[in-house]
Amino acid sequence: MKRLHGIALVLILASGTAGCATPGVCPAIGWSNSVTVILDGRVDAVAEVQLCADGKCSIRPQPTTAPKVTVTPSAEAVPGRAIPVAPATRGTPVGGTEYSPYFGRKVDDRTWQFSAPMRAPKRATVRALDAGGEVLAQRDVELTWTRVGGSEQCGGPATAGPVSLSLP
Repeated sequence: MKRLHGIALVLILASGTAGCATPGVCPAIGWSNSVTVILDGRVDAVAEVQLCADGKCSIRPQPTTAPKVTVTPSAEAVPGRAIPVAPATRGTPVGGTEYSPYFGRKVDDRTWQFSAPMRAPKRATVRALDAGGEVLAQRDVELTWTRVGGSEQCGGPATAGPVSLSLP
């Protein structure tokens, strides 16, 4: 009989707290927002387009080759003892290095797309650069973001633009 009362008590408590669960729990994920820039005019001198916001300009990831490292067991390796670490290879980021939160990629000669992981700046500067880094055209813009995924409660990826940039 005691066991029956215990089971009944557990069922009452479980059903009483079922309404306390949050129905709209947000998943613990991140997303990337995007901005599209369309170039108007002569694009033959354009080597790169940048999106600058919050004091940082986009970068264009360059392909890199992983360092060739040969790992060989040491005759002096002892279980439980740390092995000295090799010096960092060339190109390894140094502590304190700041990275841009914005990444750009060329879609075609007139279209560039920028990603802003977990960021949605209200204002930005868009600029086109030649191969020497000289600014060919620049424009300050107000960005209006439209959510394209997720939910109002939890947020989600958004897009802004297209932003047009006129070249001389």
